[in-house]
Amino acid sequence: MRRAFGVVGLVAAMVVAVACERPASQKAKSAFVVRPETIDFGPAALGHTKTLKVRIANAGRASYRVEGAISSVPNVDIPPFEPFVLPAGGEQEIEVHFLPRVEGEIQGQVEILTDAEAGGRVPVKGRGVKAFIEVSPEALDFGNVPMGFVEMREVTVRNPSDVDSPLSLSLQGADADQFTAGQGLPSSLAPGEARVIPVAYAPRRLGTAEAALHVVVCDGCEPAVVPLTGTGVASKLEVTPLRVDFGRVALGATAEQVITVRNLGTEPLSFSGSQLVESSEGVFRVSNEPVVANNLLAPGAVVELRVAFTPSAVGKVRDGRVEIGVREQGSTAPGPKVALAGEGGGSCVTVLPRRLAFGTVAEGMTATRQVTVYNRCRDSVSVSDLELDTHQGGYFTLAQAPASVSVPAGQSVRVGVTFSPKAGNTVVSTGKLAVTVRDGGSLATEAVALEGQGGVFPPCQYALSQTLDFGKVPVGAEVALGATLRNTGSEACYLASMQLAQGSDGAFTATPVENGVLEPGKKASLVIRFKPPEEGRFTGLAEAWVNHPTLGHPLVQLQGEGVVGCFALQPTTLDFGVTKLSCGPRTRELVAVNSCVGPVQVNQVAFDADAGEFTVDGGGNAPWTLGPASTRPLTATYAPVDEGADTAALRFTLADGAVYTVGMVGLGVTKAEQTDRFFQESQAKVDVLFVVDNSGSMMEEQQSLGQNFASFLSAADGASVDYRIGVTTTGLDPSPGGWSECPGGAQGGENGRLFPVDGSRPRIITPGTPDAATVFANNTRVGVCHWNEQGLEAAYRALSDPLLYSEDDPRTPQPNDGNGGFLREDARLAIIFVSDEEDFSAQPVSFYETYLMALKGNDRSKLSINAIVGPADLSKCPTSSSSGSRYSQLALATGGVVDSICTPNWASSLEKLSDSTFGTNRKFPLSETPADPSSIVVHVDGVPVTSGWEYDAGENAVLFNRESAPSVGSLVEVTYALGCG
Repeated sequence: MRRAFGVVGLVAAMVVAVACERPASQKAKSAFVVRPETIDFGPAALGHTKTLKVRIANAGRASYRVEGAISSVPNVDIPPFEPFVLPAGGEQEIEVHFLPRVEGEIQGQVEILTDAEAGGRVPVKGRGVKAFIEVSPEALDFGNVPMGFVEMREVTVRNPSDVDSPLSLSLQGADADQFTAGQGLPSSLAPGEARVIPVAYAPRRLGTAEAALHVVVCDGCEPAVVPLTGTGVASKLEVTPLRVDFGRVALGATAEQVITVRNLGTEPLSFSGSQLVESSEGVFRVSNEPVVANNLLAPGAVVELRVAFTPSAVGKVRDGRVEIGVREQGSTAPGPKVALAGEGGGSCVTVLPRRLAFGTVAEGMTATRQVTVYNRCRDSVSVSDLELDTHQGGYFTLAQAPASVSVPAGQSVRVGVTFSPKAGNTVVSTGKLAVTVRDGGSLATEAVALEGQGGVFPPCQYALSQTLDFGKVPVGAEVALGATLRNTGSEACYLASMQLAQGSDGAFTATPVENGVLEPGKKASLVIRFKPPEEGRFTGLAEAWVNHPTLGHPLVQLQGEGVVGCFALQPTTLDFGVTKLSCGPRTRELVAVNSCVGPVQVNQVAFDADAGEFTVDGGGNAPWTLGPASTRPLTATYAPVDEGADTAALRFTLADGAVYTVGMVGLGVTKAEQTDRFFQESQAKVDVLFVVDNSGSMMEEQQSLGQNFASFLSAADGASVDYRIGVTTTGLDPSPGGWSECPGGAQGGENGRLFPVDGSRPRIITPGTPDAATVFANNTRVGVCHWNEQGLEAAYRALSDPLLYSEDDPRTPQPNDGNGGFLREDARLAIIFVSDEEDFSAQPVSFYETYLMALKGNDRSKLSINAIVGPADLSKCPTSSSSGSRYSQLALATGGVVDSICTPNWASSLEKLSDSTFGTNRKFPLSETPADPSSIVVHVDGVPVTSGWEYDAGENAVLFNRESAPSVGSLVEVTYALGCG
């Protein structure tokens, strides 16, 4: 009824406007503007109203009147509002509601009823989903964060639905490596459950960082996106640029660039020159650096250093880094690092595919396929020469003239190649396409191998409908149907291609079907999508080429009508996606919606002929009547019986003869595989933090740990690891007393400081520490003088401000009790908890995992957390006071080792820890669950590996034996068949 009243109001307003209208020559122009330009509700929970606000503005010089608004889409509603006039420059908001009642996409438009000279229609779309997670806040801004520090924020996720809802997170964007979020969360949320996700920002580069936290909010729908922003600052220092890209440099040549360092503060800064901390293959070097008097950079002073790049091989090299030794006096914090990038002499242009296979082509016909030229250079390049060479067999030709084509930086162009078999030729035809690219004064040539086979086919016997009618489709909605050509003969048929013909209305779109051979009974479908932008009829033409002397170019007439009405189907296209034939049928729901003021009679619900693998429950059970403001759900099923694309049209015929269509598409496959790829990195530098329980029950375990430390160090020395090892305790505050021993100068309250706080022995053990094993044995005897074990919090404080980069803790009277110099940015971090009680830290385990991951740029290969704690079954460990479940949870979440504090063989436990800490990675977690673990195939550097590894179902990972672990620099590829999922 609201729509009827709106139309009457609009007519009345038009009458008044005509009576008072000035002559056109004197009339000022109004300008209708609406923001946003498209109303996109995104995913919305079924049965829950989602509201968006639309701002209507007048960008012209004359006022106009807004009478109301109507929607062409069922379940999209505009609450009534009083008509209003917008003067020049005026703005006003209206609300639009979306209440989905069925899963699937909706598309249409909202029409603003106005007397403005132009405009009034706004596209609207959304998606109904069964389960939904709410995410807040909508964005996180971490503000200015000093380099080397970590700032924490929180995002809350809640499941308001009455079913379990999936929960998974990912960080995306150019600066995603500087953010970490929600480690150790469950994979789903129970109905009504809420979770707090800790998010950390650890700036690794100066300047603004932008990324996005993607939260899966429902099955199959777009994730909720929480923008993340922060700024890495060094308030007293400016270094420009922070990334030096040399571009492409000829082999044997040297390029140089300048890095500028400026002291913006009021105090001198310590300046110790620069050093390369990473230099891929030795191709980068510092060619010149200034000498600063007294090694101090005065306030306002500026120095320049030069870095050079001399490539030794063709192609992009791994980025290098130069660390500039400028910092506050007395600080040991790492200096700013400038990334170095470049590539040697070869082409930064890629041509794919490397091999173009045309398959079998009928004699007397042709096939055309595309080669893509990708420009990865910093500037535009020119494809200056295309040269074809046929080695044997048929003919390979260019589909277009070989003119010079410019390819802008970061873009691509396509080159068509046509194959024509030679009559009577029985061998495989081969050839080569050479693509020459000019970049400035340099030339590079890429080659593509060509292959095709000629064949003799009898005239193709086929069936193809001459008309494809999309029926009535709501404006802005989209229906996908298939033009299906089926081989009805008893012999193979050759299909050269199927595509939309030029000149078809733009409301039709389709991806062409390439050439192929159709065996008897098989089909090929051109999936055509119709999306009317406005009311009215649209036409187009689809065309195919088959081997037939007189009927070789069949055509399909396309037609459809865009409508704005009160009856609709949701969704207008059911896409069943990829379905393995062995996994059984898939179902989807659709609904007929009547938003009219009176009933709607549906006389028939039926598929077009050749619905194939699609069915609908009860065939729709038409005829039936749909009352005013009511809906009728139906369930469609897709059960593919063979490989390939399938399409169908489900027609709803109304009593007045109007036909509405739901398109159905799916893809049947017999086999679907996943390949996960891993790069084995070096662990040449490792920083190890032991967190040892200093409670009264730990005397024996401390002694055992110290006595067996030699085996731990021998593993590090054997691997030639550059290690730094420190020890802290589980105590945060000084002990109130009651125990006999409380050494180290902090009365058991190390609060994250490395032991011993009084500096009576070296607090950081390195390969150069004299008698390192004895020093460590003494450092692990932290005493039995405390009662409140908070090991996770102790590790957090040991590796955070103010301890991490300061040689002295400013909060305490003890001198030189900071942890500055322990943690290195380019080293792997290993944390080992040793305790016979549970952890009683204040924060959830996920908080500590998020923070520690952020310290290492969210790179799991650079973090190892391990636990020697009380086991879950305390009957096997009578000396342990409680299970260390929180320590174990954190260790398992990061792929570390968990062992019992009651181990009878400490040497064996430390050997496992040393392997986890210093050894190469042996565990490779898979991204999906294999359908059959026995079918997993592993390659290392392209070579199949059939032994020395096993599949661990509990961790869904491939585990290598210690002797078989891939060597540093190896590429590990794991391929497996996917389950039905």
